[in-house]
Amino acid sequence: MVDDLNSFVEEQEIPRLREFLLGLEPPEPPLLLRNDILMAFHAYCEQHPEAGDLAGSWRFLRKTQEILFAADMLIIIYRHRRANCRIFALSPENDQLTALSVLDFLTLKERLLRPDLPLQQRTLALDLVPFYDYGPGLKDPNTIGQGIKFLNRHMSGNLSSQPEKWNRSLYEFLKLHQLHGVQLLLNGALVGNSGELEAALGRALDFLERCRYPDDLPRIYQRLAKFGFLEGWGDSLPRILETMHLLQDILEQPDEANLEEFLARIPMVSKVVLISPHGWFGQDNVLGRPDTGGQVVYVLDQAKALEQFLAGDLKSAGLVIEPKILIITRLIPEDEGTTSDQRLEKVMDTANVWILRVPFRYPDHEVVPHWISRFRIWPFLDQFSVDAEEEIRRELGGRPDLIVGNYSDGNLVATRLSKSMGVIQCNIAHALEKSKYLYSDLYWHQFEQEYNFSIQFMVDLIAMNQANFIISSTVQEITGTDDSIGQYESYQFFTMPGLINVVSGINLFHPRFNVIPPGVSQDIYFPYNRKRSRPARMRKQIGDLLFSTEDGDCLGRLAQPDKPPIFTIARLDRIKNLTGLVEAYGRDEELRQRANLIMVASVVDPERSKDAEEAAEIRKMHGLLEQYQLHGQVRWIGKFLGKRETGEAYRIVADRGGIFVQPALFEAFGLTILEAMHSGLPVFATQFGGPLEIIEHERSGFLINPTDPASMTARLSEFFRHCAEDSRHWQGFSRRALERAQSRFTWPLHCQKLTRLTKVYGFWRYSISQQAKTRLNQYSELLYHLYFKERAGRLL
Repeated sequence: MVDDLNSFVEEQEIPRLREFLLGLEPPEPPLLLRNDILMAFHAYCEQHPEAGDLAGSWRFLRKTQEILFAADMLIIIYRHRRANCRIFALSPENDQLTALSVLDFLTLKERLLRPDLPLQQRTLALDLVPFYDYGPGLKDPNTIGQGIKFLNRHMSGNLSSQPEKWNRSLYEFLKLHQLHGVQLLLNGALVGNSGELEAALGRALDFLERCRYPDDLPRIYQRLAKFGFLEGWGDSLPRILETMHLLQDILEQPDEANLEEFLARIPMVSKVVLISPHGWFGQDNVLGRPDTGGQVVYVLDQAKALEQFLAGDLKSAGLVIEPKILIITRLIPEDEGTTSDQRLEKVMDTANVWILRVPFRYPDHEVVPHWISRFRIWPFLDQFSVDAEEEIRRELGGRPDLIVGNYSDGNLVATRLSKSMGVIQCNIAHALEKSKYLYSDLYWHQFEQEYNFSIQFMVDLIAMNQANFIISSTVQEITGTDDSIGQYESYQFFTMPGLINVVSGINLFHPRFNVIPPGVSQDIYFPYNRKRSRPARMRKQIGDLLFSTEDGDCLGRLAQPDKPPIFTIARLDRIKNLTGLVEAYGRDEELRQRANLIMVASVVDPERSKDAEEAAEIRKMHGLLEQYQLHGQVRWIGKFLGKRETGEAYRIVADRGGIFVQPALFEAFGLTILEAMHSGLPVFATQFGGPLEIIEHERSGFLINPTDPASMTARLSEFFRHCAEDSRHWQGFSRRALERAQSRFTWPLHCQKLTRLTKVYGFWRYSISQQAKTRLNQYSELLYHLYFKERAGRLL
């Protein structure tokens, strides 16, 4: 297929656009990314003011994600809309844009970036598109992330157009349903098929509508049992009536809203397993350790909230069942003062939530005693999955109802357990490393010694294609924005030269993707003005720590401690960019005059860090504090704060009219932003990643560009300047941040949606997807055994 530039820009602009494109100097490596292309075009326009505004060329180049310099042509990756790219070749001879296939593009790119490869190199090509012929597909990229809505529409349409087949599936799904070994909903001996179900429903509804003992639930269920209906329809006469009417409507005239609401009422979930193997997973003395941060907080808070929601969900179905949740992580014998050596640990403030730890084992089955980086745990996960299944069955007395994976390693283990145990699987990526490290695919061999991306990227592909449904915290995590590619989108096609060419790695238009943002514990992160909920002793303790304590873990003595504080909390690594914030602060004289900077970050002694990247950032931080003479304006707290202490820290900063700043170069979501907002603290957060969907810019907070330090600190100075002129300015942003957090980002809302997804996708899995995915499952199994296990084994 051939296009030409005239299809994208006005004819009078074509000479200028060609001159710019063909005049670009090939860099090393021979490719330019979007930002570099736009910067180069901006420079071109400044050098040629006579060219005019070139609006069409700007529009074309803003959609150009990459330009690859081949010997006799330019290869242009044109992202005409999110999750959709076209690949063109432009030659110097004419204006034609010749379409390239993805495989041809990847082969060419591989050769250009790795000219040292053998001339006869035939790299493995991975194409998963042929395996996605079994289910519905979305058309509009703007609907990606709303999978449950699309799937409900698809299934209700099938119930209407193919009633015999789909009514039978629904009947079988209900008939087979049980919890804790107890049959629920339908007695198959009395209700033998979907036709008999409709007849029995009619008799049951007739009885319920004229029932003369509406408050005697045992007697009602005793009568319903004669029609073939068992427990699980509701905890009151009105609830049972509503649920049965929903089923009757679905069988007679299905629609998507009724189908979703009915499935959401089925008591399907009482035992849940959450998988999070890496790091130091515990409740105390772990945050801030290597590989241990927001994910631990997320999983613990999710587990607590899920237990509460499931208890209510089961009760509303009329069942007396206590939910049980297991968090599966790694047991580390050399615990370093944590509880990581304990096999079973009850989660505080819960009735039946447990951390179950399973050790890593060497091939000779000896236990691995020490912590291992998340980038090097791959050879242990296969046996870990086998051992975890045995422990799960022992603790639960059987199978769970839902398995949730977290991060790449947890998602792989969830995939193995789901396959072995026959349980629905949900994936949560948290952060896909491929998007965090520039050129991590192209130069995988240079990253390999430290990061082993050749293994992790394949793990991601296997897990995301096997998952029944995937949760992301934001839409852009999946499909990015108009200006940037999403984390999942980056797996559509890519090359790891000399190793693998991924022609089609993930189908973003499959309805498995759903956006469900997390919340925070509102018992811990609550507004600063709830004074009675704030113990005086803790207020003093944390206040002293932030502003005055002098010991080996606290650096800096504030010369003017009454100035409003800029507060930040994160682990010291390159992506979190705390050193970038400190350097920007050091260069901005106005900001230094208006506010102090307080950071809670890792440790102050690089020798105490076991992580090379963290230690390097610690040393860099010391250098910046000396270079800009900041010891009288910056406090560095090198201690691990517990969650309650962190919550009080946000509130103390709010008491003093301060702000929270999250300056990461990229942030997949940003739990600390939510924590600050729930505390009533005005927030400033990176514009790259999840904060775009948390913060309403200049209403409930501010988005900042950490790659432009001067504009970032200018924004902070401007805010403090307005606050000095009018105290209501701070109050307004505090109030709107709190309103935004409480209305959109809470754990009860998250758990309601997660449970609903489990039930809807459970029916989809039972009715068609699991059987239809057989070929994809078999192909993924080959990749697991022939690729993953072979490469992972080399790390031992």
